[in-house]
Amino acid sequence: MQKKRLRNVLSAALALAVYYGFVKSTGTGIPCLFRYFFHWKCPGCGVTHMLLYMAAGNVRQAFFSHPVLFCFSPFLAWILGKSLWNYVRGTGTVWKKWETAGMRLLLASLLVFFVVRNVDLPIG
Repeated sequence: MQKKRLRNVLSAALALAVYYGFVKSTGTGIPCLFRYFFHWKCPGCGVTHMLLYMAAGNVRQAFFSHPVLFCFSPFLAWILGKSLWNYVRGTGTVWKKWETAGMRLLLASLLVFFVVRNVDLPIG
């Protein structure tokens, strides 16, 4: 059972690596359907650009592509790593209070970011 789960994780990592290579070489990624239909940037718009800039070492552009997820990226890496580790081991993930609080803070931050980036505020 654990070998199959590890294979699943490695297959997903390979698929992401292929997608990264495709986007890097063509400049074309998966379009945002939310933005296409509603003409608003969704809370996830900019993530692909952020990851591409991070991979290239361009920290400034990565931050400006998606500031919320950029700031939360160490936390997200921890959550993803813990989830994958427990998945491969075949055990359930039990979140500590600080992890649950962090996820709630992330969701609230994404909601605020969604509203702020889509509202045209009159300046001046």
